[in-house]
Amino acid sequence: MNDATEIQVEITPWKYDAQFVYSMTYDEGTIDAICNSFPIHEEHDIPGHVCTVSGHLGQQRLERGTSMREVFYMNPEQLRFLIGKGWTISSHSHTHVPTDQDGIDLDLEVRLSKWELEKATGQPVRLFAYWGNLRIADKILPVAQAAGYQGMLSIGYPWNTSDYDVWDIMRATIGRDLEGWLQEPSASLYRHTRDAFPGELRKETTRGHWLVDISHIVVDRLPAANGPGLWNRCMTPSILDARLREVRALWGNELWATVPEDVVEYTLLRRASSVAVTANGSDRATCTVSLNGLRDDVTARELTFRAQTPWRNATVNGRAVSSQMKDGTLVWTAAVEDGTEFVLTAS
Repeated sequence: MNDATEIQVEITPWKYDAQFVYSMTYDEGTIDAICNSFPIHEEHDIPGHVCTVSGHLGQQRLERGTSMREVFYMNPEQLRFLIGKGWTISSHSHTHVPTDQDGIDLDLEVRLSKWELEKATGQPVRLFAYWGNLRIADKILPVAQAAGYQGMLSIGYPWNTSDYDVWDIMRATIGRDLEGWLQEPSASLYRHTRDAFPGELRKETTRGHWLVDISHIVVDRLPAANGPGLWNRCMTPSILDARLREVRALWGNELWATVPEDVVEYTLLRRASSVAVTANGSDRATCTVSLNGLRDDVTARELTFRAQTPWRNATVNGRAVSSQMKDGTLVWTAAVEDGTEFVLTAS
């Protein structure tokens, strides 16, 4: 084998050559995320993500005319606790002002909220989450880009394919099926949420995709000041447990369950990278990675590669890289920089 083109090598769409990617996000940053959601996430070994309203930290929401009255927001210490457990946070604006108002201060809602959250947690805030409806999304986008965010979480059709737009990450709302719940409140909570989930999770429809779920409050009963309509955007702990259990059972070790920032940074690194076979001999082949146009703030440095090759082992700088054979293809994950060379050998 002397023709370098006989070996095909590529960067996989998702890290670890995952066949399905999953993230769970919570809008607002209310205290139930740490009290009710966190233990369930720990049980299933799936980190969560909180879209946080920076101007509400540690406060109770009491204003009339809102859909989430009498709820409490997490304070900086509680956010830092979740971050220490592998969770991440994004900005969900500073005041959550209704987006149908005129004269919204986007510098306050987008740029200052990032600074406030980073000051409160000591961690970078890489994503912005749209609030309200998408009425002013086109106005938010340039402000978020200038403020240094890496992407934005939106709302829409749930399946993010590998060529998704980092500035328009689709999220699907999980909520209790309100009509069914009111008609038959003693029935299974999970059965009543099936219609609220974005379609049945099946391998043939989820393969190769990234699903980002979104909910708001996770409690068995909402504060009395809120009308029943809020349930369409909230769920019970039982529903959350059923959802995470379903995701794990469907894809097993082919699942990459992680926070949105990990997926976005892998995507940014992948899109700035290329790999080519630069040497091919009778007993080895060399693959070289090139980086071009990578953002300075991307901290992720690991990529997953897949190669159609007779060789069964990979090394970098003389050190063995953990690799495996999957369906006759060599797959490995390793840190890269511009010019990294992987040597593929039989042993």
